[in-house]
Amino acid sequence: MAKLSGARQHLSARLASAIAVAAVVVTSAMLASADSDRDRDRGGPPVAANAPLTRRVRALVAQLTLDEKIALVHASPDPAPLGQAGYTASIPRLGIPARRDADALGINVWADATGLPTRLGVAAAFDRNASRRLGSLVGAEGRALGIDMVYGPQSDLARLPNWGRNLTTFGEDPYLSAQLTVAEIDGIQSKGLMSEPKHFAIYNGQDQNTPSIVDDQTAHQLYLLPYEAATEEAAPAALMCSYATLQITPVESAPNFACENSGLLNDILRGMWDFRGFVLSDYGATHSISILQGLDTSFPNANFFGDPLKALADPRSPTFDPAYAAALDTSVARILYQYERFGVLDNPARPALNKASGIRTSQAIAEEAAVLLKNDRGTLPLDRHELHHGVAVIGPTADLLPASPGGERSRGFGDRNLISPLKALRSAEPHANIVFAPGLDRVGTVIPSSALSTPDGTAAGLLRSRSDSTATTVDATLDFTAANPLTPGVNYTWEGMLTVPVADTYYLWLQNQPATVNAAGVINPTGGGAGPGGPGPSTTLTIDGVPQALSTPSTILANTYPGGTTLAGQYFGFTNRGIAVALTAGAHPIKITYNVPANQVSPVVFRSTWAPVQAGIAAAVAAASHARTAIVFVDDANTTSPPGGVAALGAFQDQLITAVAAVNPNTVVVLNTGNPVLMPWHDSVKSILEMWYPGQEGGTATANLLLGESVPGGKLPITFPTGLDQTPFGGHPERITGANGVITWSEGLFMGYRWYDANDLQPLFPFGFGLSYTSFDYSRLKVSRTRDGGLEVRFRVRNAGTRRGDEIPQVYVGPSPDAPAGVQQALRQLVQFDRITIEPGDTEEVTLSVAPRQLSYWSTASQQWVLGGGRRTIYVGSSSRDLPLTTTVDLSRH
Repeated sequence: MAKLSGARQHLSARLASAIAVAAVVVTSAMLASADSDRDRDRGGPPVAANAPLTRRVRALVAQLTLDEKIALVHASPDPAPLGQAGYTASIPRLGIPARRDADALGINVWADATGLPTRLGVAAAFDRNASRRLGSLVGAEGRALGIDMVYGPQSDLARLPNWGRNLTTFGEDPYLSAQLTVAEIDGIQSKGLMSEPKHFAIYNGQDQNTPSIVDDQTAHQLYLLPYEAATEEAAPAALMCSYATLQITPVESAPNFACENSGLLNDILRGMWDFRGFVLSDYGATHSISILQGLDTSFPNANFFGDPLKALADPRSPTFDPAYAAALDTSVARILYQYERFGVLDNPARPALNKASGIRTSQAIAEEAAVLLKNDRGTLPLDRHELHHGVAVIGPTADLLPASPGGERSRGFGDRNLISPLKALRSAEPHANIVFAPGLDRVGTVIPSSALSTPDGTAAGLLRSRSDSTATTVDATLDFTAANPLTPGVNYTWEGMLTVPVADTYYLWLQNQPATVNAAGVINPTGGGAGPGGPGPSTTLTIDGVPQALSTPSTILANTYPGGTTLAGQYFGFTNRGIAVALTAGAHPIKITYNVPANQVSPVVFRSTWAPVQAGIAAAVAAASHARTAIVFVDDANTTSPPGGVAALGAFQDQLITAVAAVNPNTVVVLNTGNPVLMPWHDSVKSILEMWYPGQEGGTATANLLLGESVPGGKLPITFPTGLDQTPFGGHPERITGANGVITWSEGLFMGYRWYDANDLQPLFPFGFGLSYTSFDYSRLKVSRTRDGGLEVRFRVRNAGTRRGDEIPQVYVGPSPDAPAGVQQALRQLVQFDRITIEPGDTEEVTLSVAPRQLSYWSTASQQWVLGGGRRTIYVGSSSRDLPLTTTVDLSRH
């Protein structure tokens, strides 16, 4: 690949020459002389044929000083931060504005923005239009909130079944991911916001510091495919290179970091795909002055792309290298061209944020994303008559909406996050007999004074001391929500004895308001601390002399907890940190501290609560035993599993479901997960509804689905295995943590459902699976060749049930008998899908086009896509394992 790398370096030199002369002589399509449009993408502004060397960009680069160029290729401190992820300085004298970047699903800034379903849920909708609508909303809100570029979508594949970031991917299939990636980028950029897909590439849950060895065919057909589709079909403004250390064999001779991998950035991205945007490093992923290797801008600091780069690009420097000067001009031109393309240079007016639009979009996608995994005897939807005969609503996420876990996401509007499934059910059926028992209580009740005593035992309550005084006082309870004697900037300590009435495992929670305010008066509603919603390290707990490792429930945002403070139109809620501790009956020494930030928004709210686990489960079982139906809401908060294994529900939740199902034969489980999870209780429950993390409107969406106001139609974008031994990683540590210093992706193409098909394994739930409240029949499959070498696939889908519903027909193709030996081929691979709505009794005539690319394999020998000829089997059905229609078609060349 050295030849292509040299060509890209030659381009940098030509750019420097172009800036110095009035006329530019070019020979490649990339450097066409006219500012005409390249092939138009379907969403954002078109790409000029001579991008990045438009007249305006050439003129700007020619006027920039070296220091100004350097300032454009690394992040800088924001003088007026909005709570965004990144900032690139302005060049006021040339009218080049600052750029602010947000991360990553929705707009993650200090201001409220719509909380959306997580991306794995969006993928479950199998709906290009839904992804585009989501992108359009993100684009509009980003523009409204002062953002210029968003770090998304994340287009990495879910290789490991328990990767903590699977929830932010589109799942395990490259075609599905590619289609939804393109649609989301189109939506984002149609509103004038720049999109930066991430993380390019081979960033799929493995240890990023251990080299990953991936063969060339697997890399192109799986892990690079969504990025290829993005660059060629949606033309994003930028790509983010990943933390991964990788080697694509046999075309690369040694592993290298993704952000300095010339084969990846120069040869593939710019050489093969003709990408015209810029490449930004993931934060801290820059390891050298890698501008010659294809990196354009290094975040979050100037460690490499600041003074070290300047010393190489400055003609006055003793270390001057003209190649670096030329490469710097190229990178600056790529950045400024995207500014020009998206109108950033013209400083356009920003729209107002449309909260109502976000509510509609978030709810609609949450309902589309729901996957009905089991529904014995039509237990769902709930019969309205049955609701009046008693429903027990149980579980930690029934009254606390798991809108989205913490991290790279918009937090959602607090008033919307407070609409829990329980609240939505009661609102929809105000006269229903709904009994609530959390089972596992993440709010708890304030520890009463009867359970607290001072260290000397002379008074009920805990002894309080403070860092700014030697005086002490006794607090009967730690409940500073109505009366607030606590002061910002003061460190408080409470000590005494906690008397436990009954031996149990107790959740002990410390809750405080997370919001802080900066010198400019801008409120940070998350406090800027660790975890999903606040300054976690500001509170500590010691029991029996042992410091406890507190954590937040990882699926619950701060502004989801009720009873918090609203200021300037924003609801803050609580930071909730705690731990489950097994305590014997009797007295236990306790110490609590709260170091109140000096810039804490007043009033300073703080409280300490508890909740016994086994007593809570017993109360839930009692409620379930007296109800006609029990609905148990569970999630995968704070879970860990072995590398490459299968995730599980949060602590005590399998026990809760099993205990409830033992006393109520009509038990429904509602899942809020970001991964497949083990289900040891699967056979004991009637229905299972996967809601993922459904965003701020998830409470309403969940209630609508349970009550039949909406009909579930989503499909699994990721396989649910029965256990580690089923996955490609059971017994193969070299594929997970590595062997001999490298991680070898020896499963090749057989990742996800391809693995289960090739090894004839029956997973718990296969890729593409999902039930409905109605049923669908498939018939009359006809397949014909098209002039471009693709296929036209025609068939009928009939709604054989009594409810209007959505079906997602899926087209798979079998291997090519003409492929050379050594070419990997899956037993079946997804090549097309659609989401259709059919009235009961109606039949839909479906025609789907399969592009030649989807029938091709990547040839390492020729470094190109090759159509797989011969007789190929075409499969059509409702999942990767339910394919009632099959036929063959001859793809031999004519």
